Amino acid sequence: MKKINLLKVLAVFALIGLFASAGIAEAKALKMYAPYVAESYITQGLVSATDQINKETSGKISIKVFPGGQLGSYEDVIQEVKQGTIEFGATWPTKKYDPRLDLLNLPGYAPFGYGQYAQICFSKDSIIAKEMDKILTDVKVQSIGAWPEPYACFVFAKGKRPASFSSFENKKLNLRVPGMPLYRDSAVTMGYQTLTMDLSEVWNAMQTGQVDGATGQPLESAWLIGKDIIKCIDYNRFHCPPTWIICNQELWNSFSPEEQKIVTNAFKTWAQKTLALMDKKEAEYEKKLKDYGIEINKYSDADYAKLHAELRKRIWPKYNNVFGKDFLEALEKQVNATKLAK
Repeated sequence: MKKINLLKVLAVFALIGLFASAGIAEAKALKMYAPYVAESYITQGLVSATDQINKETSGKISIKVFPGGQLGSYEDVIQEVKQGTIEFGATWPTKKYDPRLDLLNLPGYAPFGYGQYAQICFSKDSIIAKEMDKILTDVKVQSIGAWPEPYACFVFAKGKRPASFSSFENKKLNLRVPGMPLYRDSAVTMGYQTLTMDLSEVWNAMQTGQVDGATGQPLESAWLIGKDIIKCIDYNRFHCPPTWIICNQELWNSFSPEEQKIVTNAFKTWAQKTLALMDKKEAEYEKKLKDYGIEINKYSDADYAKLHAELRKRIWPKYNNVFGKDFLEALEKQVNATKLAK
């Protein structure tokens, strides 16, 4: 019987261990930032998309969604993704990295509901989507596409209600706005005073009286987080910015064309499925909030049209130098062409 060379055996086992460790490293879950809480159907759609990616790549691309802003402030996500400390993000792009990223926060581009919203932001003809791809390329992250989120409402603390919601007169109320100029401009145009603060501080600020209300809150968040703090909601549909899915560019380039297609298609598929839920979910949360004793101010289609047209007229021209006058005029035409979408 031949003698076994112990050193050779140990070397073989060492190589096996090295390859096994490399395999484990490759299978390590990639981190994805998500702003909404785990219970949100918005977050659940993201989780379903990442599950599909994991399955279709046989675990080679495994993504773990971290909901509720666990990975930090939404304003830092682009930088984190660029550096690779977070591999994926579903975030609100901000002017911190490029003033054109405030594009998604334009008021008044989808006053007629989620059918119009889908066409403006998610269709193959969306000029917003095409422009965002260009901007994010300049910012040096990979744009994967829009991810739906509900209309951002104005919410008011108990005892704080404007006498008139739709007037442009001074309402003598102070609203929190995110650090996005177009949110501020919309609130100011409608007669509110504004205070910029991070999303994490909103509900406590209303509870303590630091602000009278806040912009940027969907019905879902009002129910899941703020129902014991607010008493009134203005469902004005001013803003409906999708979050945007981005990926570290170096990581994206390391994927094969087939893997890139799998990732893109999974997020696109579940974005459409999430969009299809939005009217139903809005109705469910509206009923829950009303049953809880919270007033929800809504408008007729004619009033939505009038209010949003006035906002576009007053606010959009201020940003001709940021987004380009030709682009804004083209977007105005697209808004008007899709105004009957349901």
